[in-house]
Amino acid sequence: MAKIAIFVDHDIIVRHFVLNRVLAPLEKEHEVVYVFPAHHRRVTVDPRSLPIPYHRAVAVSDDRAYLYRRLYHATVLRRLRRTRDKGPIFRFWKETLGVRGFWESWCYSWPITHAWYRRQMLARIGESAPLNALLAEEKPEVILHPTVLEGLFVADLVRWGQAHGVPTIYLMNSWDNPAIKAMTVGVPDRLVVWGEHSKRLAHERLGIPIERVVAFGAAQFDVYREPPREAPARYRERLGVPAGARLLLYAGSSKGLNETDHLCILERAIEAGELLNCRVLYRPHPWRDSLKGEADFFALRWKHVIMAPDMAEYYRRRRAGEKGIYMADYAETHVTLSAIDAVISPLSTILLEAAMHGKPIAAYLPDEDVRNNIAVLSMAKTVHFREFFERVDCVLCERPEDLIRDCRQLLQVASRPSSSEQLKRQCEFFVEPADRSYAELLGDLVRGVL
Repeated sequence: MAKIAIFVDHDIIVRHFVLNRVLAPLEKEHEVVYVFPAHHRRVTVDPRSLPIPYHRAVAVSDDRAYLYRRLYHATVLRRLRRTRDKGPIFRFWKETLGVRGFWESWCYSWPITHAWYRRQMLARIGESAPLNALLAEEKPEVILHPTVLEGLFVADLVRWGQAHGVPTIYLMNSWDNPAIKAMTVGVPDRLVVWGEHSKRLAHERLGIPIERVVAFGAAQFDVYREPPREAPARYRERLGVPAGARLLLYAGSSKGLNETDHLCILERAIEAGELLNCRVLYRPHPWRDSLKGEADFFALRWKHVIMAPDMAEYYRRRRAGEKGIYMADYAETHVTLSAIDAVISPLSTILLEAAMHGKPIAAYLPDEDVRNNIAVLSMAKTVHFREFFERVDCVLCERPEDLIRDCRQLLQVASRPSSSEQLKRQCEFFVEPADRSYAELLGDLVRGVL
């Protein structure tokens, strides 16, 4: 039995790695301590409410986090200088940081200035006494960190592991992480990614030796390996979808688009007979940004559009001003994706998830949304979505006037059984298919490192 310290620094990590119990088998084989930042806004979940055996909290200095963040900005700009993503990502950071902040980071991203800037910043940052004290007391033999590759512990754990000869294993959270993030200080001993696509990007863009990168698939998608907990026919009956009707999922984005307007276009088209025998299921993104002026879904009368039942209360709370990430249940997402016929969505990972389920997909990227939303513009042109569109059969709907035509095309494709298996095969480049669970593969990796 070995001692393993698992560091959790964000609510989304709780959702993708703790609540789905993919880390639980480690608790049976090893002595495990979960470590959370003390009283930090990134983790709003009370660790005492989680199904974990033992946890501790460590103080995180806002001053150190700020300095690390500045170093991160310069590092990520340096990493992206020679990539095809340079233009849109630089525009995103210019808007995010402001003109002065961006140009300062840009100057420190030059090869001739970056090494000096990195040394100066690391000297100012120094070490974290609370973290060092906790690790000295717990004496872990392995450090495990599920991460978005940008956070409160990413750099410190690599530094501590290298200094003390303790292996570090990082688990990639989201499919864009290797494409648009950067490692500011060293690299972990192992980085677990989703598939061949993220493995290659982790090597090329993060500078991690290829032999240190392993692909297990996605922890949060492990539930998709099993049959859905509710049969598709029962779910459609629960929604009130007539037998034989086609069910089109409109899956929302996190980027603050006017999704109610999009749904109104679909509602009118069905009413006018332009989409025959069709119902639309609306599933808001679990951390959607509300757009000023967007009509409340529940303030309108709908004949053909249905709110996903598991997201309705969250949508109401979000409209009322509640912030934070909704811990949507992936088992319910699995039920939904198994029951629908096709999916249209602004840019969201659910396009990949739907294709993994063999459902025809379309990305809705109307010009006005792309022009007016820098986050959508940046994401649409970055390598993970760009290569996804090149490798996976995905309809690109770039004009509002094409929305209904493209939805009809999706539903026609859904009637062809061969398209389902083709979509699943295409997704294997992005999410490694596996005969064994994520938890089993992770257990093997930990034993191998030990």
